Amino acid sequence: MRAVIFDLDGVIVSTDRYHYEAWAWLAEQRRWKFDVALNDKLRGVSRMASLQTILDHNEVDLPDHEKTELAEQKNTRYRELLAKIDASALVPGALDFVNAVRAAGLKTGIGSGSRNAGLVLDRLGITALFDAVVTGHDIQRSKPDPETFLLAAKRLEVLPSECIVFEDAASGVEAANTGGMFSVGFGTTTGLDDAGLLVPSYGDITVERLLTACNPK
Repeated sequence: MRAVIFDLDGVIVSTDRYHYEAWAWLAEQRRWKFDVALNDKLRGVSRMASLQTILDHNEVDLPDHEKTELAEQKNTRYRELLAKIDASALVPGALDFVNAVRAAGLKTGIGSGSRNAGLVLDRLGITALFDAVVTGHDIQRSKPDPETFLLAAKRLEVLPSECIVFEDAASGVEAANTGGMFSVGFGTTTGLDDAGLLVPSYGDITVERLLTACNPK
């Protein structure tokens, strides 16, 4: 293994509350039903697909141009909320683990479907910790399509088979597996049974254990 690629939301940083607040704000404007249970269904899903899930839940049908406008309104609100993001949003142990990966001689990358991933990294001052960053601006197909991770591998100048992917969503695990990479299901691992390794927190993993899991004797 030569590289570790991390999803961003839920793996390096936790921006769930900002996404939730932005969708809740939009739902309130339109008098739609929206709660934590519905928000959980949006994890690892693109903005437009998330909006469609909310519309379906509320039995609302809208033309495509209005959906695009609403998705942009949500994103504007989300970016406003991101203005207050700070180190408290970092997943506990994430930066220590990334640094340990780098110290072991492996490359590090970000593979996120979010178009705001670069903004989050910059605001937290951690962009330099990653040798390559792929965001929603760089891809045509969202997870579970493997495009995000395959592009990250290309930018890292490694083969897909030489990559480990940390993901907290089933769609991301599927994308990594389809791309021929070793997948790690991270965090609340429910629904991530297809991952090659399940890791509840960074306190439960070391680089040595990770590499052993990828290359069992």
